[in-house]
Amino acid sequence: MPRPPLVLALLFNLPSAHAGPTITDALDPQQTTDRINRNYTHVVDACAEPDTGAPRGHYYCSGVTLRMVDDGTFNPWDYSPTAQKIGASSYSWIRKDLSTSKLVRPAGFILRTPMDARALDRPVMETGALCIFSFDGCTSPKRGWYGCGMYPSGDTAACSAQDAAPGVRDDSRVPASPPAQSATLPANRNSALAFGSCDTEQVDSADAWRKRFAGGVQKGQCSWNAEQPTDWQAMVQTHQNPGSQREAWITPDQFNEFLIRTASDTADGSANMKYIDAFIYNPNTTFVASTIGDTKPATPTNGLPVAQSFQRKLFAQGYAVPVLRLDFNQPPQYRFSYLAEDQVVSVGVNGAIELRYIQAANWALRLDPGSGRQEWTLVVVPSTLGKQKQASDQQAIYDELFRLRGNDPQWRDHESSIGSMRQQLACLIGNYPAKTVWNIEPFRPKVSDAEATKAGCNPYTPASSALIASSSWSQFTDTATGDRRWGLRVIPSSAGRSASNEALYQELFRLRGNDLEWQEGGEGSMRVQLACLQNNYRTKADWNLEPYRRVVSDAQAKALGCNP
Repeated sequence: MPRPPLVLALLFNLPSAHAGPTITDALDPQQTTDRINRNYTHVVDACAEPDTGAPRGHYYCSGVTLRMVDDGTFNPWDYSPTAQKIGASSYSWIRKDLSTSKLVRPAGFILRTPMDARALDRPVMETGALCIFSFDGCTSPKRGWYGCGMYPSGDTAACSAQDAAPGVRDDSRVPASPPAQSATLPANRNSALAFGSCDTEQVDSADAWRKRFAGGVQKGQCSWNAEQPTDWQAMVQTHQNPGSQREAWITPDQFNEFLIRTASDTADGSANMKYIDAFIYNPNTTFVASTIGDTKPATPTNGLPVAQSFQRKLFAQGYAVPVLRLDFNQPPQYRFSYLAEDQVVSVGVNGAIELRYIQAANWALRLDPGSGRQEWTLVVVPSTLGKQKQASDQQAIYDELFRLRGNDPQWRDHESSIGSMRQQLACLIGNYPAKTVWNIEPFRPKVSDAEATKAGCNPYTPASSALIASSSWSQFTDTATGDRRWGLRVIPSSAGRSASNEALYQELFRLRGNDLEWQEGGEGSMRVQLACLQNNYRTKADWNLEPYRRVVSDAQAKALGCNP
């Protein structure tokens, strides 16, 4: 039997149809992708503030600044304990003239360049850039000036988690007023913060760097000033040709380290949300590097579900940005790509549509408690005019919404009955006129207006079954791997318990086989688990099946308690 296309699991639930985030106007995802690819391929070595003419570092108008991070119970834009100790977070900067193809994690986010932000009338990150190392700098509290200083003389031990603990710094190698010793003239808006220790170490060129750092580069290397264009050029030159090195990882395919000042002294990095341009993942690797501050061993990770989790988290805060694929095997002009199937919220506008009543409308995938599966929700934010006219111009509001989103596959392919979306909109406006966000869902049936009102504008008719009393999906954390998994809880009826294995499986597949969560670790896994539970735990009140489990023989499944 055919299986549904892969769509990754939701890591948190959205509110009911009467609540939701207020979404900032989303940029067109393909235009975002094209712009990021242009930044990657367009080599500019003379960025400047457009109003003052003051020179800025290359990151200001060129290349791609990205931070690769883990997923967890925190937000990707927040600050790690180590970053809080240092006062800065680590990023990498990539561009066509760098051979970087290896990053510290398989997923992360991109910061919009200040020049792009100006052109798009988005918030501009004018300050915060500190320094950049030609390669990973083992940045820790032992380095002065927010991680841009030098390691204490004699500290030649390999970089390790122990470096995360505050240690003795050689502050004599950091001037009392660092930026004054490492300045860009004329001064720019970030002059008071940017500092490169290469200036105070009398390393002023790529040749000087190669002569000075013939070994012990990770801790020994100095940093380049993030606002000096000549320092960026030296960084590129040393990265591409580091000279004769004794450390195998000092190669052009490795990543550099770009430090940006934390916006708070706590873990709260919410000030970064407005600067995020996109989330990214590398489809060709699961590599996770060991980094300072790690509390557990690095575990290989698939980047796509991590990036999708990031996308959901930012969407919940009111920002809709795309997930992009970063493929170093593609030509430079196509290094980043947008795939609709990678998205778990919808971003951008389909075509040039004049919006009067709708401020924003974006899709989100959530676990519905009624259907017991992930369902698409259209999160609609009406404009001020839309709220004013919601009672009198309701049809015009719906027509505009349909022009905007009606051709999306989430609506076109999933509206269970014609008129369902229109009815939900009318129900929300009529019964909840003060709401400033409308959540409407294509899977819901069209019912009578009275039934819709009684259901809180969330009508749902469960599928009937003589063999299965109920079934629903939920998520859990696999204690062995720490991964988030989907489980299907099944309560069979009396008739179902006594039915043949095949009849019961066919009925379960009819009810759940097309759900997004039904992604088997091997074809037939769910069939084996169901038969095992029915044959060996027939009287158990409920049965739990997990698609990710591998396929084994019936005897092996029984020996493993039906949990192969």
